[in-house]
Amino acid sequence: MKKILGFAAVAAMGLASTSALASKARILALGEEVEDNYFIEDSRSIFTNAAYVNDYSDTLMLEWGGNGAFTILDQDDNAKAMGGFLKKSGNFTYGVYLGNESNVSSFLRIVASPDSPSAATLQSTYLATADNQTDFFVGSTMSNGIKWGWNFLWTSDKNEANTAANSKDSAMATRFGLLGSNWEGFVNLSLKSESEKKNLATPTKFDGKLGFLLGGSYKLDSGVKLHAAYKTFKWEQTGGNQAAGVKTDGSFTRYFIGAGKVHKLSETDSVFFRAVYDALNVELKYASGKAELDRKALPLVAGYEVNATSWLTLRGSVSYHLLGNAESKNLATVVGSEQSTNPGAANFGLKGLALNSYDGSTTDGKKSIANSTSVNAGASLLFGNLTVDGFIGTTAASRAATAQSKQGVLALDNLMTRVGMTYNF
Repeated sequence: MKKILGFAAVAAMGLASTSALASKARILALGEEVEDNYFIEDSRSIFTNAAYVNDYSDTLMLEWGGNGAFTILDQDDNAKAMGGFLKKSGNFTYGVYLGNESNVSSFLRIVASPDSPSAATLQSTYLATADNQTDFFVGSTMSNGIKWGWNFLWTSDKNEANTAANSKDSAMATRFGLLGSNWEGFVNLSLKSESEKKNLATPTKFDGKLGFLLGGSYKLDSGVKLHAAYKTFKWEQTGGNQAAGVKTDGSFTRYFIGAGKVHKLSETDSVFFRAVYDALNVELKYASGKAELDRKALPLVAGYEVNATSWLTLRGSVSYHLLGNAESKNLATVVGSEQSTNPGAANFGLKGLALNSYDGSTTDGKKSIANSTSVNAGASLLFGNLTVDGFIGTTAASRAATAQSKQGVLALDNLMTRVGMTYNF
């Protein structure tokens, strides 16, 4: 069952300062990731640096999608619904956002789960992800002009059925950030992340340990923006696709070092260029041996955002990995029986799909990242204070399955595979 959260957002953005543009659809079209986006300024930036709440006050935000617990992972062809608001009161801005569940957190819990018995029953053995998540925000501007912001994230759910569906999960985190005229700094801490299914054939538990994101950026006089971020998370899992009671330690580490520049063509039109060194490492210390994915990439991205008319904004980007390789070790142990990334296959599972999204493989060895050129596009329809953003997909990139014989085709029924709405009140 699909659900719609009645929220939207509007604000002046870094690439199109006169337009009300802010959503996942926008940052994806401009070549960024949903969670790890450090260059494009958008209302989504509040989840990286909470100080950005001061730039998006008096705003409602909506991301169209499905029920979070059903969707599990937020994907272009199966997005999660989420939304919230930010309201200014005096010198303070406060707000609440619902359902912003992390794909990285969900991915780690899925990896810690027992293998799914079939593609038709994916969720029967998966640990519950951080469902019904609520984010609280508050921020203000100090007398010296520096903006600050603070966030608190909380969720707790349980199912006490005397069946295999019995589960409980909880999560808690906090974010703090500062924002100056040409610099920013932020630290985000994971305080709690737990999920358990005790009535499975192999009782399974995920127990998060230390987790944090530390980063910042600085804009030079030339307009070049330098940015860096370091993210790490550790956990202990019990059971899963190992024997009952067997404990396995895991770690996830990723860091970014990048630079980019926005060139204004006019008050409403811009082009940008950026490059970022992206390094990722995931480890699981099984009793049979360590499973590891080590990935390094240097993507180059160029993009544009222009007002085509008073009611239409168009944007797009092209990215290419100048350097890119991924080394896989013993990942077949992680994936287990979920070998296929094809949703139509009997051995399909989200473990393989999640690892594949980071270029992991069940075949040991080092490989170059293949087919790394990617083109994205998007559009916004402007209706006064209301804006509808869309991410334009193609048959291969944004559908789980398609009857089309050709790939990469822009189909009329596949326009705006992600939809976000923003409203300024």
